Amino acid sequence: MNALPINKIFLAGFAFALTHWKKIIEISILPVLISLPFLMLVPELLGQMEQIFSSGKLIEVSLPENMMIYFLLFFYGYITLSINMYRLVMQGEQSVNGLMPVFGANKIIRFVGLILFVGLVTVVPVMITGMPLLHLIIYFLIVPITLNFVSIAIDQPSKYKWNLSFPTHINLFFLQAVLPALVTILFSTLVDIIGMGSTLEWVVKVIVFYWTLVTLALCYQLINANNATKTP
Repeated sequence: MNALPINKIFLAGFAFALTHWKKIIEISILPVLISLPFLMLVPELLGQMEQIFSSGKLIEVSLPENMMIYFLLFFYGYITLSINMYRLVMQGEQSVNGLMPVFGANKIIRFVGLILFVGLVTVVPVMITGMPLLHLIIYFLIVPITLNFVSIAIDQPSKYKWNLSFPTHINLFFLQAVLPALVTILFSTLVDIIGMGSTLEWVVKVIVFYWTLVTLALCYQLINANNATKTP
């Protein structure tokens, strides 16, 4: 049985964002503010990386003195925003306060641990083998584990065996990996063809980022609801 109808979740993700846009902006302010020092350095870092790849030579890369601090602030901002978005979808607007950062040490440690696990499992094999397709294959296999991001956000125990049906597993992978990538690539191509500049491309990436957070929480809801109906 398929617990995740793609068309309904696709539309529900945008519908949720439109009906809760004020709260989404509110919970985004603090993470964006503490991430600004790092975000302002991204164009410079990308330029240096592009220079390295285009020249094919090793050149000296100059990093700001407080680069690690900026990155940690950005990472904490990302975690705070993600947790608050999941809580917003699962528990409603009263459960989140945009002016208050996430302080729970256990929650942050579990969230960071899951990020590192997913990152290492999907990236390291690609670095070793040089096969980018391997990233998608491994992510397909472990995508149910990403549901634990929602579990952590709402203070539920993590599960590493979700027993999803094959259609549900495929649709979860499509909603969390394939569809966001296709939309981003499509708009990036259109921007290059039409010559509208990179601003629209970044706007689309931000929208896709928020939509992905919302839809993961919606998938979590539907999967749990479907499992509850099977329980006698």
